[in-house]
Amino acid sequence: MENFDNIENDVHICPKCGQEIPFGSSYYSITRNLEFFCKNTDTNEVEIETEDSEEVISLCKSCGSVFNQTALEIILEHLPIPGHETRN
Repeated sequence: MENFDNIENDVHICPKCGQEIPFGSSYYSITRNLEFFCKNTDTNEVEIETEDSEEVISLCKSCGSVFNQTALEIILEHLPIPGHETRN
């Protein structure tokens, strides 16, 4: 488990506009997660467990709000996916 004792002293800066993202404020984050499905033997329900998680980018509320599903789909079309050609 991470130590969150000094989290209030961390300064986050939006890489797009350079504005500080104050502690406790809303922001947008794109995160890469490595997840897998498993079945809980006690409840017999399927669960998702996260094996690894890495924040790719954090944007202030103003910069992050310009992204919508269409914009993200366009960005994702250009990411390399093993076994698939990227569209240019």
